[in-house]
Amino acid sequence: MNVESHLSKAEHNKRFLFDYLMGILEKCPDWASIVAFYSALHFIEAFLKKNYGKNFEHHEERHRFLSQNVPRKIFSAYYRLYDLGFSSRYKSLKDAPTCDDADSAVRFDLADVEKFAMSRI
Repeated sequence: MNVESHLSKAEHNKRFLFDYLMGILEKCPDWASIVAFYSALHFIEAFLKKNYGKNFEHHEERHRFLSQNVPRKIFSAYYRLYDLGFSSRYKSLKDAPTCDDADSAVRFDLADVEKFAMSRI
């Protein structure tokens, strides 16, 4: 995908998150966390494509590269979104993010990742 395609997908996911999922967060903090992560992933992929000409197919490769090439605060925000999304997708409901975790991740971590990426594209 190119930069514009990643940004389009990031915004599409973010719109769905804010237009629908945040309004029913108490019912689905797991799904809000998943969509927030994928929005962040596409903001980061647009940044990586624009600045480094890179596309990553695997999360581990992207994590390794980001940990060495973006500020710690941004990597931490991105990784928190990844971790909450991973727990939501693959672990039991008792391990899913709380409403507070999901709300904080969306309002702060996703916002930080988006701001970082967009200021460099």
